Amino acid sequence: MSDYNPNQGYSAPPPSTGLAIGSLVVGIIALLLAIIPIIGMLSWILAPAGLIMGVLAVNKPVGKGLAIGGIVTSVLALLVCILWVVGMGAMFAAAGASSY
Repeated sequence: MSDYNPNQGYSAPPPSTGLAIGSLVVGIIALLLAIIPIIGMLSWILAPAGLIMGVLAVNKPVGKGLAIGGIVTSVLALLVCILWVVGMGAMFAAAGASSY
């Protein structure tokens, strides 16, 4: 007898987790919003949320690539937010020093 079984098909690849996809989507949105001056304040909420979702999704067996992408985009969004705060602080300090 042969080991061939016609009922045994090819197995589908494991599905990606929604948490990893959500992390990537939220990270991209946070990064895009962080570039816009006033609307970028939303990135202070979205970037940590994407980072947390990405860290949680990395520990799952599937969707690691998407989760790492979400972590990277969320960290970049946080860096852009921090650069905005530092830049605005420097601008206001320079404006205050030049008024004397």
